[in-house]
Amino acid sequence: MEPEDLAGILEKLPADEYGAAQALCEKLLAGGPETIRTLVGMVGDEFGDPKGVKAKYALHGLAILVGQPGAEPQRKMLAETLARELGAKHSDELKAFLCRQLQLCGRAQDVPALARLLEDKRLGEPARQAIQAITGQAAPKPR
Repeated sequence: MEPEDLAGILEKLPADEYGAAQALCEKLLAGGPETIRTLVGMVGDEFGDPKGVKAKYALHGLAILVGQPGAEPQRKMLAETLARELGAKHSDELKAFLCRQLQLCGRAQDVPALARLLEDKRLGEPARQAIQAITGQAAPKPR
């Protein structure tokens, strides 16, 4: 997706109607992993970074949208991309946000990426919550 196309979509968020928001999110999903990675990079490293609000809103909307019946290919792409981003050089705040989105759309295949964060003082709890939401079982607490 071209940067100006992405900027145009983000400018329309939040949408006033569900149908309009869904159509915008579907355009973002059509951009594939590259668009998702770009959105992650736009969120910013600090909690509450005002420049990242629309990208954060978009990613959250995507995580909700792909949880609907019939969206399994999009869910797979989004969850795999977010799980891979947990291994990238991002701030703990951004990784915690990614964990919360995986809590909504993650699959069993994404649990190993989350499990690597369990021993981390800041990220252990968001990772545990995501794992529990995905598997239905509590993740182990650090010893």
